[in-house]
Amino acid sequence: MVSPRLPELPQGCTTTSIEGTVKEAPLPSPGNKKYLMEKAEFAIKFPKLGIRGSKSGDEYSIELKQIVMSGLIRADEYRFGFNWDYKAEVSFDMRFEPPRPFLSSSLGAQDPGRRHSLTPFPKGFLGGKLRRPDITIVKDKNVRWPGQAGSDHQGVVHPDNLERIVEVKFPGDTLYADQRRDYIEISGGPKKFSVLEVTDCRDNGEREKDREYNAQTNPTLASDPRKWPFPVERPKEAPTPVPVYGPAPTAKPAYLEAWTLAQEVVEGLREDGKNAIEALSQEVRQYFEDVSAWLTQKGEWIRQEAGKAWEWVSESTGEVMRWTDEQVREMWKEVQKYTDLSLEVLKEITWVQWLGGIAATVALVVIVVNAPTVVAFVAAIPASLIFALASLVRMVHLFWPKLVPILSAPAALAGANA
Repeated sequence: MVSPRLPELPQGCTTTSIEGTVKEAPLPSPGNKKYLMEKAEFAIKFPKLGIRGSKSGDEYSIELKQIVMSGLIRADEYRFGFNWDYKAEVSFDMRFEPPRPFLSSSLGAQDPGRRHSLTPFPKGFLGGKLRRPDITIVKDKNVRWPGQAGSDHQGVVHPDNLERIVEVKFPGDTLYADQRRDYIEISGGPKKFSVLEVTDCRDNGEREKDREYNAQTNPTLASDPRKWPFPVERPKEAPTPVPVYGPAPTAKPAYLEAWTLAQEVVEGLREDGKNAIEALSQEVRQYFEDVSAWLTQKGEWIRQEAGKAWEWVSESTGEVMRWTDEQVREMWKEVQKYTDLSLEVLKEITWVQWLGGIAATVALVVIVVNAPTVVAFVAAIPASLIFALASLVRMVHLFWPKLVPILSAPAALAGANA
């Protein structure tokens, strides 16, 4: 009798699931791997993000896997007020020994207990001297400082709160020698640096389910936004609930939803904008209610100097949407508070990718910046700020010289930090 032939597993696999192998130093506790793999198993199912640079016109490819993983951890950070064991993509200044984590400079706040900066271009960084390891595990989650013992950029001394630096490698990722060297320096030695290698051991049938789902719901498979499919009906099989935590339980399952809006992309959405909004869940649609008109209709943006206001006028209906200078300043103030974005970075944004909402309070967005090298990062912000971010991105590209003095006025820089 001939035994049935077992399916061949991908190299390095022992099961037909998604596996994680810890290399370099072991993780501090078994719970660390369980937490990280829960995020990784969800993130590995996402495809690459194909985008076209708004300035150069070049096409770029960004892996959503790492973005989704960072976003899920950042959502946990947000829900715990950044008093959390894990921190996603902390920026470290390699000019100092030990390397210093950049703390938030949002709204000019200098509180020594503030969180780490969320922007990939923190205030005062020097090109070539900045590192953003995937994950920092801290010793005491009630201490926001995510570094070794040392002083911050304002000279305030902090105790050692860095337990482990973890680099996550999905299939196809490479850990380069200079990365490894710098991450070991950031962590404080080779015994405090871990690598989590994630391997997709599923068979082709299981992977095909992901491809089919992404093809139905994720428009980012095509680099040309005018060719994106926007299904009006949501897929029959709902995606896996997002694995997130918080002081209070999530009231109902939260899901990631793919939908994109930004400078160049807004123009490409004119024909399909209505269908794009209808493809979203009801909870998500309400966050776009304030900007749905200018996202789905042709119109003109106007600066009203006499009234110190900004208007959008619909070409077809004559509908007018209006923001005063003070309202725009307040919008910018709130966006800064939760993202640490500077005016210079705001100007460079070419893409804003909506990922999803969690517990009706947190919005996850991917912001892609046209830097010397295209960079994507995740912001976890109150869902109500989605329309403010979308409006600012659009306005800053149309009215940059006129907006700068308004957004950089002292009123926009006052206030408390997140």
